[in-house]
Amino acid sequence: MNRGQMIIVTAAFCMGSTASALPPTTSDARQIMNAVDARETGDKSVSKMTMVIKDPSGRQRTRVVQSRGLDFSGGKKQLIFFESPADVRNTGLLTIDYDDGKKTDDQWLYLPSLRKSTRISSGKKSGSFMGSDLSFADMTKRSPDQYDFKLLKQSTKAGGEDCWLIESRPRTEKAKEETGYVKSHTWVSKSKLLVQQSKIWVRKGQKIKLMKFTNFKKVSGIWVAHKILARTLQNGKPLSTTILTFSGLRYNDPSVKPTDFSQRRLESGI
Repeated sequence: MNRGQMIIVTAAFCMGSTASALPPTTSDARQIMNAVDARETGDKSVSKMTMVIKDPSGRQRTRVVQSRGLDFSGGKKQLIFFESPADVRNTGLLTIDYDDGKKTDDQWLYLPSLRKSTRISSGKKSGSFMGSDLSFADMTKRSPDQYDFKLLKQSTKAGGEDCWLIESRPRTEKAKEETGYVKSHTWVSKSKLLVQQSKIWVRKGQKIKLMKFTNFKKVSGIWVAHKILARTLQNGKPLSTTILTFSGLRYNDPSVKPTDFSQRRLESGI
């Protein structure tokens, strides 16, 4: 999730890159993560996503989500609505993701049953988003300035790509509170400057979150992962799995307007 796929998942549900490649011998972890952060993510985006959530017994729930994104002078805005099934239709999330890492990103969740939107506080952002393996914090981009980085391996394979393996640790109380993460290991493709997979240590419940990004395709010249698998483990046993599949992604869509990204629009539904 780029601007929704932050440093680890960077979560507005898509990852893109047209950034200049770094030499494969680069060993400065912060330089690498700054390059990942600086990659092009596309403006005026429209997409649809299928979200499948599975429990350990094999039962699954399938949800269809619409997403729209827009750049603004201080960051990026994203609006998503659940299209189906009927019991979650019109549930929505509005995210205003600021480039300034010191600012707290704004998020509002709209639940049709309550007929009003609720602002997600910093302390609630580590919670699960709609029962999935993604948190509200996973839906925002994370500023590299809020993290300490360490290069663990100069060259390792993931998803068939030659990657750097980098450890990230929150360095500020803000990052620790919002994510609930202790640390993460991230495999970054040297050729695309994209995250291929990650392993995340969750503070609460001593859980592990595993994520894989696959089915990369170019859209308007930007590499995008069209499939994401997220799995949560506790004591080595799977608690749940979420599979996200993206379709119909477009950039520079003229239907995307600044007026799409307001609480009033959020509360009006699809």
